[in-house]
Amino acid sequence: MGLVNDDQPWLIFRKTRQNRYTLAVLLGCLEGEGLAQKFRMLIASSPKEIGEKAASGKVIVGFSFMTPHLLQVKDEMEQLRKALPKGTILVAGGSHATGDPEGTVKLGFDFVFTGESEKSFPDFLRRFLQNKLPGTTILSGDKGSGLFMANPPFSLQERFFAPIELTRGCFYSCGFCQTPRIFGHSLRHRDPTNIGRYLEQAFPYGYNQSAFLSPNAFSYGATGLQEPNLAAIEELLTACRQAGVEGIHFGCYPSEVRPDWVNPEVLRLVKKYCRNKTIVLGAQSGSDALLAKLKRAHSAGRALQASCFIHQAGFMPHVDFVFGFPEETQEDRQLSLALMKEVIKEHGAKIHAHTYLPLPGTPLFWKEPSRLDDGTKNALKNWEKKRRLDGWWEEQEVMAWKIVEWRDQGLVGTPIIDT
Repeated sequence: MGLVNDDQPWLIFRKTRQNRYTLAVLLGCLEGEGLAQKFRMLIASSPKEIGEKAASGKVIVGFSFMTPHLLQVKDEMEQLRKALPKGTILVAGGSHATGDPEGTVKLGFDFVFTGESEKSFPDFLRRFLQNKLPGTTILSGDKGSGLFMANPPFSLQERFFAPIELTRGCFYSCGFCQTPRIFGHSLRHRDPTNIGRYLEQAFPYGYNQSAFLSPNAFSYGATGLQEPNLAAIEELLTACRQAGVEGIHFGCYPSEVRPDWVNPEVLRLVKKYCRNKTIVLGAQSGSDALLAKLKRAHSAGRALQASCFIHQAGFMPHVDFVFGFPEETQEDRQLSLALMKEVIKEHGAKIHAHTYLPLPGTPLFWKEPSRLDDGTKNALKNWEKKRRLDGWWEEQEVMAWKIVEWRDQGLVGTPIIDT
């Protein structure tokens, strides 16, 4: 912990189970920018904890959140506005703020950060320290910046660790996904030497299991639509091993891999260096017609082939399927259920089931989700009973219609900027 004094302003971040990975990156950024020593820092687990620490003095309170947690944030904002001294500055960032910045301002935030904020947020803090706050409420970050690679991937000062973010950006334009709308289509990768150095620094604090964040783990080191960059991936995994990491996990939660990036060669590398027994595969649907509408840029057959490769390499395929997409037909669902059955029976797969969530800023946001029929629900529940399926699909089905309700009430919803 750095030395602080009572004259320094408070910088407080609201921590939840859902934003802990984001906070690790944010805290690492502040350390890299030399700003962590200029504030009294608090990672708060409740509004009550924030109120107790921020009773006086100059205070910034930061939230980072996703759309499903909108009402919780709204309630907490109302509590904090009543409890905190006048002049307290409340700021927000994250995927929801990027997808719906105007709606986030309406929640009562003084400043909202969109996109990648490794430059805009430190700049804001420096202006705050100089008593020169920006004249605009919405502060747009770079899309496609390489700045995230310049700072630590987690916080040594706060002992706040998380899986290391490997790659930002996505080549693809899936209609339901916020990733390319937040980070753009250009891939940027954290260098293996950089990763190894920070792993060595974290090792004395018990951080000896290496996991990664990536929208498509097997695209690490890639610069265009191509096969996996085997040399780059092996360099990464070698750097982790040389740093003393006892358990390397690659291609599994909290990352996944796209079907069109799976081949026997990359799986052999994972088998050689890594400890994980599963590979998370994003199939999403068994319907080629629906996959085309979603702009997934792969077929159901390619997902089946990828599952086969994963099984043959000695891993268990953990396959993502999503139900309830807009304009999804009964035939689409039957094709998904058939593909699920095939990968379970033939490849020993386990299914990770989701229900589609309409997320602001995505092309599908303004379209109605489809309702799951009883036959589909019963099929999913039967696989759950057999322990061949997991996931929060039932809770997500409820949440999907809550988001539609919030959208229709005007609580959330910004016109699409990027399709």
